[in-house]
Amino acid sequence: MVKENKLLNKDINVNLINLDPEEIIPYHVHKSTKYDYIVKGSISDGKKEYFSGEIIENIKGSGHSIKAGKNGCEFLVIWCKDSF
Repeated sequence: MVKENKLLNKDINVNLINLDPEEIIPYHVHKSTKYDYIVKGSISDGKKEYFSGEIIENIKGSGHSIKAGKNGCEFLVIWCKDSF
């Protein structure tokens, strides 16, 4: 089950997301540029698998689905409010 916690809500939004092992977030298109920082585990966007310590840049207008690795994934999503 996707668990999402908002950590900061001023000019910059930071959400902590936890995914269960092999959980999928369906295909979606980004309305703003967002950055994902992998805290624990791994995720794949179908092109590459990303591991703890890596940052993924999701440019405005880009789309993808996400699948958590076999041990699940915890990651931060960071974006500016102004970019909506």
